[in-house]
This record gives sequence, C-alpha cells and structure tokens, in this order.
Amino acid sequence: MIDDIRYPAQMDTRCADPELQLDVDLMVLEYTLFRAVEAHLEALCEGRCQHDYEDDDDKAMYGPQQRMLVIFDGFLKVFNHHHPCYEQSAEFNYRQQILELLVLLLYRRTQITAMERSSANSSRVDSRAINDLKNRRRWLARRERDSRVGIHKDYTAAGEADKERAWNLEQRIYNTWDATRLPHAPSASPPTALPSSPSLLSPLLPRFMAISASFVDVVRQRPDDFWMDVACEFMLQASLESLQLRSRGGGSIECLPRLADCFAWGYLGDLDTSLNGEGDAHPASYDNHGHKETAEKETEAFNNLFRSSPAECSRDVEHPSWTQLRLDTLQEFSVIGGDSFTAASVASQTPRLERLIEKYPRAEFQHRLALLLRAMWEFSCREHLLGKPVLVEIEEGHVKSRALEGAEFAQFAARVGLACGVGG
Repeated sequence: MIDDIRYPAQMDTRCADPELQLDVDLMVLEYTLFRAVEAHLEALCEGRCQHDYEDDDDKAMYGPQQRMLVIFDGFLKVFNHHHPCYEQSAEFNYRQQILELLVLLLYRRTQITAMERSSANSSRVDSRAINDLKNRRRWLARRERDSRVGIHKDYTAAGEADKERAWNLEQRIYNTWDATRLPHAPSASPPTALPSSPSLLSPLLPRFMAISASFVDVVRQRPDDFWMDVACEFMLQASLESLQLRSRGGGSIECLPRLADCFAWGYLGDLDTSLNGEGDAHPASYDNHGHKETAEKETEAFNNLFRSSPAECSRDVEHPSWTQLRLDTLQEFSVIGGDSFTAASVASQTPRLERLIEKYPRAEFQHRLALLLRAMWEFSCREHLLGKPVLVEIEEGHVKSRALEGAEFAQFAARVGLACGVGG
C-alpha cells in the first residue's frame, strides 16, 4: 500500500463525502506514522545507526526510513492545515514520541536530523532538553531534602543501615566527579543552553524514560529485568558522554548533565508535595506541563516505572531490583581517592572513563536499546492494547479491530475494490 501513497505536494484534495474527510485523513495519518516507526525500528535494529553514515549523509537522507519520515511529516502538515482544532489521541502522541526518539537515535551520528530541520523545531528540542535537565536537578533536590529529614526511608525497601550506606556511597561518587560542585537546588543558576551538537546521547535519556512510563501505563505491567538493565546502561552511557565533554571544559559546562543528573531516576513518595514551587520532579510524558490534571496523571505513570509491585511489597517503595542495579551501575564510576575531590581522584578519572568505554561498547548498547524499543513497540501493538491502524490491518488481510476476518473480510475487500493483492 505504501507505494500508492503520494507525497503531499501531489495529494488529491477531492473528497466524495466532506463529512468523512476527517476520518479518511486520520486513517492515512495513523498509517504513515505506523510505517515510519517500523521503518526506523528496522534500520535501528540492523545497526544502520552506528558510524556507517558519518561520511555518507546521502545514505541516511535517502534511505527507506527517511522516505517514510518525509511522507509522514508531509501528511501531518496537511492534516494540521485541514483540521487545526483536532486534538490527537494519547495513543497517537505516544507513537509519535517513539518516532522522534528513533529519528534522533538513528541520525545521531550524522549531520542530518530530519525532525529538526527548521530552526523552530531545533529550538523546541533544545528547550525540552534544558527543561529535562532542570527536572533532574529538582528530583535530586527532592531526594536530598528528604534524606536530611529521614523521609527517604519510604522510598526503598532496604534496611535503615543499608539505606544510609547506599546514600553515602552515592554522594561520595558524585562529589568525586563534580569539579564545579554545582548546587542541586533549582534556585541555583539553571542551565540555559546545551552545546551545539547533533550527536549528544544524554538529552535522549529523558525521552526514553518518558516513553517507558507511557508504555507501562498502556500495558499495565511493571518493567522487566531487560528494561532495567538497558535503562541503567543508558544512564551509564549518557554519563560517559557528558563526563568526557565536561572534562574538556568550555563555556557550556554548566549546561551538561553531571553524573548525578544522569542517575537521577527512581521512585519518589508523596508526589503531592511540591518542591519550592517549581512543580513536579518528573517530566510529563507528552509535554503537557500547562495542563495540570494531565501532567499529574503522567507524573504518576512516570513514578510507576520504579514502584515495587504490591506482590513484592505491601507499601509503595522503589522496586528493589532497580535500587540495587542503579547503585551497582553507579559504582562503576568509583575511583581511587573517591572520598573527596583530591589529586588522586582527579588522576584516576581519565583512565576510569577509558576503561568503562572499553567495557561498555557504545555499538553493543545501541543494538540492545534497539531490540528493547522494538519489543516494547510490538507488545503495545497487540490487539488487546493499542492495536494497529485499520489500513495496516487491511494490508495484512483482516480488520480484526472490526471483527472482519476470513470470508467476511474477503467480501468487504471485494466491495471496496481491494480483492487483489491484499494481505499478500
């Protein structure tokens, strides 16, 4: 079917029934979004997001996934022009967020970032990255404040002595790498601009976490061990990238995530308590910060990523597996003389980063991330969850969402002139 779709500039604007225009346009839009996601997932899982295109942007620009992206982007513009007041569903926004993350991952090593062609889009992406970093520092301030008054006992299922040791260990590791010792509190000078680079991995971490939060909300299941493992390595990889850039210095160092910022992910209790009037410590999934009820719902979904299940603990605390794996991953950054920022610890930082880069190859991580995203995508597309767009179902030779299968679908296809080549 995709070969029959015209590019927006060639679209036939005629409509037999104006009352059906919205439904028809929406079906086409959902179809092109679905196929764009699948094309980018295929490219990502095949490893075409690695260093293959560093010196060959033409391949990235004109690959099949780029063609699908151009088609979707064009239809989206046309759709918004014809239906400016239409509000897309949460399911559509979720899939669009997945596409944006895939695009940024796939073209991270090239000079082309298709979703950021215009300066307006680029500014929006940069603004989101800055807001995400501010949210991470609010999260850190929240946990630091609660630890001072002993509230952090409600966040994990560990014993008091274990919690205190873990907290102190975290702080020693953070202090070792924080040469500038930027305060956690949002009242400190906030980041205002990120270094200009299309290849930064760290701004994609909050996007991945937001998509994961939405996924958990859709499937009503807790993240499995594979997700936790990939998520922790995502934090590690983002930290390696940021620490390398911070070690080079420069005017934008305060705008780069610190080690503490990259690992600022976990369960928070009592979300009703605000932090210095600065709002939630978790970012909303769909950029709906202006809609209080929606933001609160999405913040709760975000917290569910890290909450233990009722079967594991009778009270709301952080998932013990996440608590331990996050701490184990953070300990990879332990260095000699790590109790304070000493000459010994400084001298150990560079070789430590080099060993971690060798121990955790970026290409292997990106492949595992791609497999996870594909598994999440396929699971969410199951019939009892989000399902598939009706035009995709027709391509597959059924419309299960409308109980049309077998002979009934064949009759339907014959009536609408799709008897040949459907589902093949």
